[in-house]
Amino acid sequence: MGATIHGVLERNARKFPEKDAFITASNRLTYEDMNKTCNRLARFLQDGGVRRGDRIAVMSLNNEHFFYAFFACMKIGAIPMPMNIRLTPKELGAIFQNANAAGVLHETELAETVTALKENCSLNHYFSIQESVEASANFSGGNLNVPIDSRDVCEILFTSGTTGTPKGVVFNHERILAIAAAVSVNFSLSHKDSMLTLMPLSHSAPLNTFFMSGFYCGASHVIGDFTPKGFLNWIQQEKTTFSFAAPVAYLLAAKDPDLASYDLSSMSVFAYGGGPLALASYHHVKKAFQNENFYQVYGLTEAGPNGILLYPEEHLEKAGSIGKNPTVNMEIRVVRPDGSDTAPNEYGEILLTGDSLMLGYDNNPDETNAAIQDGWLYTGDIAYRDEDGYFYIVDRKKDVIISGGVNIYPREVEEVLAKHDAVLESCVVGVPHEEWGETVKAVVVLKGAVSEEKLRAFAAEQLAEFKCPRIYSFVDELPRNASGKILKQQVKLVHA
Repeated sequence: MGATIHGVLERNARKFPEKDAFITASNRLTYEDMNKTCNRLARFLQDGGVRRGDRIAVMSLNNEHFFYAFFACMKIGAIPMPMNIRLTPKELGAIFQNANAAGVLHETELAETVTALKENCSLNHYFSIQESVEASANFSGGNLNVPIDSRDVCEILFTSGTTGTPKGVVFNHERILAIAAAVSVNFSLSHKDSMLTLMPLSHSAPLNTFFMSGFYCGASHVIGDFTPKGFLNWIQQEKTTFSFAAPVAYLLAAKDPDLASYDLSSMSVFAYGGGPLALASYHHVKKAFQNENFYQVYGLTEAGPNGILLYPEEHLEKAGSIGKNPTVNMEIRVVRPDGSDTAPNEYGEILLTGDSLMLGYDNNPDETNAAIQDGWLYTGDIAYRDEDGYFYIVDRKKDVIISGGVNIYPREVEEVLAKHDAVLESCVVGVPHEEWGETVKAVVVLKGAVSEEKLRAFAAEQLAEFKCPRIYSFVDELPRNASGKILKQQVKLVHA
């Protein structure tokens, strides 16, 4: 049979019955509390017609209601599909149709979206999570013991859709728990840890990589939606030990004028990923938080996400790298177009393989076969390996700017702009040009005063002339999806 995710919940309920395990703005629940509520809800869903194999969309903010729905589905063999609640009803309807969704479990607060959703698609089941939990009070809280195999499909996540329609990424229990085991080993996690999860649980890294790794060990979980002040308050109040966030979250928290008054000393891991943290920005947040414990993590939803990490002590000489050694159950290569390994400092595509790769894209065998070849996941990320064996992401394959036949890597330009004291962050993209094919555009968020002329001069001091941005736009914030990734297609539309 093998271990299952809901089986881990049941194990934790036996091992840590009295421990505060799920801490939210409105609740403090033990593992035993969570398990019993999920058992009752699972029986209620069964009674309401939800069957094994049914695909059930989960629409919730970051709180206990998400996990009620998530675990209850798994306990009866239904497949939870965590959804980005910022999508429009029309966008959600298209995803549900592609994924053959049977129903939706939603927070009561999202009822308006669900009502509009009914006009775009027809589902068998519509459940309010809160109302369903209340209605399930008379059902048994004992474990269901439905015979479920570790290789059964248990989750479908959706890619961020930064460039097109999100694709469904399919996992079974075995592969998600392989991530959990690996990450808990690499970060030395235990039941004594307290995990802070403020990034959306509909996205792969907050849920599969970091929540699951702490959950696997029986850690406590502080769960909420990100605000800079909330981030700092939770750390101080709950003495959390671990967080994962997109770089922008740390940059925003570092700007808090009261930052120095917060006690952040309990934190042993500030993990960041989902986008680069420029070298200058890394030094800025490290100094602001008075904490050295920053880990760069790299992986793709299609890999679990699982991959490679850069440890705090490695930042001193290798900041900007994604690391040298993959997690315990992963391997990494950089290859040429013909599949051969690149030489040091030669650009190529990153390939990953390991125990946690997706089963495939949902209902999309062609895309699956293109992404996974001979057991290796082709990531679409361009990178190189230095003489010491450290890997550096250059850019997404699809984001490389080709101007006059020459490749320009946006990340290199962004690293330079981040060194200027007045720049908080930037996004560099290629925009159409009649003569050159593409030209370089920089969209910049400032934290101080600087003229465009001075920024141009600053860039010209450190970059070859052909790499320097020809167009500058200044904005208050960059467009992002719910997981904090910059929406480059929207950036291209920002007016100069």
